[in-house]
Amino acid sequence: MRDRVRIACRAAAVAIALAAAGGATAVPAVAAPTGITQTAPAPAPTGLTYSYDAATEQVTVTWDPKDPTDTVTTGYREGSCGGPSTADGPCFIRVSGPLLTGNSFTFQLAAGRTFYFRLYAENAAHQYTGSAILTIAT
Repeated sequence: MRDRVRIACRAAAVAIALAAAGGATAVPAVAAPTGITQTAPAPAPTGLTYSYDAATEQVTVTWDPKDPTDTVTTGYREGSCGGPSTADGPCFIRVSGPLLTGNSFTFQLAAGRTFYFRLYAENAAHQYTGSAILTIAT
């Protein structure tokens, strides 16, 4: 407990010294840690379309295949949105489950429903780039 109080007091003293100096204290630049590289974002998926099988209540979403020159995309994740644009509500990414590696995805959706689907390309650093929102009406 005493160590925590000492650390807090030292932090407060530094903050007071910086404030007294008018914030004009020079702060040395810090180099980026070695071994950390930035990963380029994956290109957004394009060409999303869907088909609906009323007998099985299954929706199949397809998209353009990954470009053979794309070395960044490791796969895709499905998602859903609150409306036909991001202004209508947030979009969510389903990060559990397997990474989609093909160019189609099938799921159940009851008849008479509207669903806002978004596909996300994932890179090696698990960063996501979203497609346009696809409105699915069954």
